[in-house]
Amino acid sequence: MAKRRLGLDTGAFSRLHRIQARGDRPSGTTAHARFGPLGGPLGRGNGIFLAGVIVLVSLTLAGCSSTTAVAPSTTSAPTTTTLPISSTTPPPAATQAVLAAYRAGWTAFEHAEVNANPLDPTLAATMVNPLLHQVEGSLVADNQEGIVARGPITLHPHLASATATSATVLDCTYSASFLVYKKTGKQVPPITSAEHVGVKATLVLDGSTWKVKRQDITEGSCPAGY
Repeated sequence: MAKRRLGLDTGAFSRLHRIQARGDRPSGTTAHARFGPLGGPLGRGNGIFLAGVIVLVSLTLAGCSSTTAVAPSTTSAPTTTTLPISSTTPPPAATQAVLAAYRAGWTAFEHAEVNANPLDPTLAATMVNPLLHQVEGSLVADNQEGIVARGPITLHPHLASATATSATVLDCTYSASFLVYKKTGKQVPPITSAEHVGVKATLVLDGSTWKVKRQDITEGSCPAGY
């Protein structure tokens, strides 16, 4: 993510999330994603600021912005009915549903980052606040600056714990995703390299759909257990 942390609290949903959360952090530090990475892979400001910027970008995108965001076709997140998940041994079907939803959140983030599109419908289909607002705020800022993301993020998630309505997923990702200027294709400073990123994601059951609510990011390495 040039450096962007999708997580929340500050910072990788590219470098992993460098894209999500722009603030620069030394390798190995923990960043709270604005999808995440933000709020942290997103927070450039407080909630009030992000809400205001989102309104502004909506007007800008409808007008004459030089970096027009294109709304892609809607891709719904995996859905599942409320399952009796045990905190120790969740059923295989429940585990797969949660992991599929986690992956869908990353897919949505990467899709939106290609054009820095905060209006991408897949975001709301896979995330809830505060992560959703954090990611949208990060994308608003990128759109205005002509910054987009390029490169893949490889996931290796596993379910750490779960109840009937919430779950925690741990992931040791490998991010080769970077923020670049759309017009030139050059990487946004500081120049960075691909790296491992530890992700701790919290998902909740929204109606009948699992969605990502929060992501905490550790850039540069994956803590033990990830």
